[in-house]
Amino acid sequence: MFKIFLLKTYLNYTPFTDPKSIIFLSKNNIFFTEDERDCDIFLSGRLDSYLASFLLKYGAKKKYLVWTHEPRYDTHFQNKVKTFMTSVNIHIMNVYTKDIYQNNYSCHCAQINQRLELLNESNFLNFNHKKIVALMTYRDTDLSLKKDGRELDLINLRQKIALEGFETGTVDVYGRKWPQKIALGESRANDWSSSKMGILQKYHFNLCFENTNFDYYCTEKIWDSIRGRCLPIYYGKGNKIYQDFPINSFLDYSDFNNPKELFLYINKITVSEFRERINLCIEAYNTVYEKLQTYNFKKEMLLKIVNKIETISEN
Repeated sequence: MFKIFLLKTYLNYTPFTDPKSIIFLSKNNIFFTEDERDCDIFLSGRLDSYLASFLLKYGAKKKYLVWTHEPRYDTHFQNKVKTFMTSVNIHIMNVYTKDIYQNNYSCHCAQINQRLELLNESNFLNFNHKKIVALMTYRDTDLSLKKDGRELDLINLRQKIALEGFETGTVDVYGRKWPQKIALGESRANDWSSSKMGILQKYHFNLCFENTNFDYYCTEKIWDSIRGRCLPIYYGKGNKIYQDFPINSFLDYSDFNNPKELFLYINKITVSEFRERINLCIEAYNTVYEKLQTYNFKKEMLLKIVNKIETISEN
């Protein structure tokens, strides 16, 4: 039996706060305790000063695990680290240690919840306009995360494209914290999913890069875009997205040298090419939908947690 003490601040929307997942873990002899003295492992969503306070208090008498599916919460590439001037290991499970996500749809597969109809000459004759929509929070800091010399951060690039598009009237921006008069509204107001769909359905192209360019870190962005019948403008170089999408489906920004090239290409795209591309995306969506009828991604994720905790406890 393994007893976990949760440092709950950054663990919302994780298996450790989901009632069904907690039941699964208990069936595998993993339980949660409110008594820090009684636990075997302290579990946190971040390697921060709060976790450090327990590490300094208990040292090697306890085990420590950081588990997060948010790329910005932890950016270690090693599965264990020593920090806070101690020799005690802190075990890591995150996007970069490759033991959270194992495919392009386990991150937000709940969004892929129906078969979609293909577009044809009867239900999609022509473009209303060729504006791009961008739904994102504005960041006023220069972000960077590199691995082996390769830049993994996509927020700066995505934001640069949105700003250039705004200046030329090519991109409509929605989101929080943008400088005055740039954002047309807030995409996360009220019911986020419904609000987002309402916006996407007014457009035909959606700038929907992930925050981080890493294997299998694929959130709801590309799937929501397809569900809203928007052709995704995604970043496909350096990740595994083409395991599920064919070439020439979504618009891959890594094929373009700069935002101007992208905007010129979209301006020239024909309705037949648009239908062909979006239909390839819809077919990819529908294929994943069929997989998800029998695929239990939560169980796979939970089993990795069980195996990790067993390994930690044995060492």
